[in-house]
Amino acid sequence: MKRVPIATAEFLREVVAPLPLRPEERRLLERCLEPIPTADQPRLFRELMESLVARGVWEPLGRELQSGGGELWRLRDPERRVRMQVRVSLEAESEAPVRFAMASDGLASPTLLPQQVQQLLALQGQLLIHDRLLAPRDLIARVEQLIGDLAPGATATFLPLEMPGGDDRTAIPWSSVPVEKAELERLARDLDHGLYWRRDERRGSLALLPVGDETQGWRGVFAVRHPAQDAFPSDQIERLLLPAQLFRSLLGATLRLQGLVFYDVLTGIHNRAYFEEQFERELSLARRREQSMALLIADIDDFKAFNTKFGYEGGDRVLATVACVLKATLRVTDTLARYGGEEFAILLAPHVPRDEAERIAERLRAAVADEPLLLPTLGDGGGNPAPQRVTVAIGGAMHPDDGRSARELWNVANRRLLAAKAAGKNRALLSDA
Repeated sequence: MKRVPIATAEFLREVVAPLPLRPEERRLLERCLEPIPTADQPRLFRELMESLVARGVWEPLGRELQSGGGELWRLRDPERRVRMQVRVSLEAESEAPVRFAMASDGLASPTLLPQQVQQLLALQGQLLIHDRLLAPRDLIARVEQLIGDLAPGATATFLPLEMPGGDDRTAIPWSSVPVEKAELERLARDLDHGLYWRRDERRGSLALLPVGDETQGWRGVFAVRHPAQDAFPSDQIERLLLPAQLFRSLLGATLRLQGLVFYDVLTGIHNRAYFEEQFERELSLARRREQSMALLIADIDDFKAFNTKFGYEGGDRVLATVACVLKATLRVTDTLARYGGEEFAILLAPHVPRDEAERIAERLRAAVADEPLLLPTLGDGGGNPAPQRVTVAIGGAMHPDDGRSARELWNVANRRLLAAKAAGKNRALLSDA
């Protein structure tokens, strides 16, 4: 086999220039051939080689590191039936990331396998699974897996930057990315570009894909890592943009659906479906941290009498007023929901000891009892409102003293609620007499 050594400039003019280059490849070629050498020419040359290999113009036969600090690429030109060995410098590679646009308009469409297309389409149909709305966390887990499927060998980790609802962020690996948190926040706020390290501090590849919903306050960054260097050429970046863009769309749809599914229209607070999901989440957090938390059940006293005397409109006003008073009296970290009928469920977020939970329960009871209600009277002929008073009975249970599961805590709290009703109503019980 005859071997012909050739200089870089000659290689570019005689071997690369005659190829059917794309516009961006032609621009790279022109910059590599500029008569006055520049510091970024080795990087541009590498980008040009990567693009040609990624498009299949040349077939990769292997790479190996050279003692001089570069790489030796073995390539084959299937059209000319020629094999080549190209030395690619690594000296100009720096820790500075490359910016890429998050919108793929005007760029080449990535090639996907049928299975990958099916995975993207399937994700859109998974917002509702077994009568359960997909939570943002579940959506994140599915996108992380999808990114790994689209980029074999890569792993994706979601770094949350703004997550309403008091989500636990104690285990977020902020130190795993070579930028300050403030820079990540700018990425997630602007949502117009991502960052790519061909060689990060771990000697692998790293891409950061910002995502989020601009109206609902959910923002974050997918950190995509690959153990190999230069693992994400331009076509692979384009492929990674697909699940990131799909996530942004589905996240907005999920949050809007949650607003419809998890809120009680009459009172404006959360409903039973949301409460039960939040109960399991808070309980899991309390177990993991070995902290105490409280469940309270508040029931409006003699509610049927209000409906009988003032009609359903009066009963609705009672429900809305009690919900408003309870919400205003609770801490911002607590959870309030209309559980059903005239019953409200409350979670006092961990950590809350029993004595503090008892004080909060008593404060809730007193706030409702002190709130005057203006309801239309019957039979006075003038329709003038008359001040009425409404009270609630409250039963509570503590984790872990009264139970460790949601069912155990609910049964204890409900038993104490019935005891408070039997003892004369308008009282709060968090312990057995």
